[in-house]
Amino acid sequence: MRRTQLRDNPCSIAKALDVVGDPWTMLILRDALLGVTRFDDFATRLGIPRATLTARLDHLCETGVFAKVAYQESPARYDYALTEKGEGLRPVVVTLLQWGDRWARDDEPPTHLVDAENGRRLDPVLVDRTSGVPLDELEVRAVGRVTEGIERRSSAPL
Repeated sequence: MRRTQLRDNPCSIAKALDVVGDPWTMLILRDALLGVTRFDDFATRLGIPRATLTARLDHLCETGVFAKVAYQESPARYDYALTEKGEGLRPVVVTLLQWGDRWARDDEPPTHLVDAENGRRLDPVLVDRTSGVPLDELEVRAVGRVTEGIERRSSAPL
């Protein structure tokens, strides 16, 4: 079944999902953020069908999330390096990890984020860059074209 393309939708969330809104894609991104760069390593770690992996990596390269970098000529072999755009997905993956730890598990999470220098366990939060206040401490609402026509309720957080 072909997935509906969302790139023409005016919503930034829809546009982002058009790039990364597939479970395999998110797992490829997770592994790339952990340092995986080679096709065979992605395939082995994820247990993903090779054709599916090829399609997802091609899509991530076409959308500028990965850059394909040759490391061997014959046969041709490539590293898939995260671009600045790809690195920009780190907070998304971290937030998804935290959500999964809290809402999708009933056991101890298998992975924790730590400070690479001292090993101290981290508890990341989203903050407003200007004030430094965590978003969950602010009353936030969205304004703009995507919100037009929605009757606002006081409990709606975006």
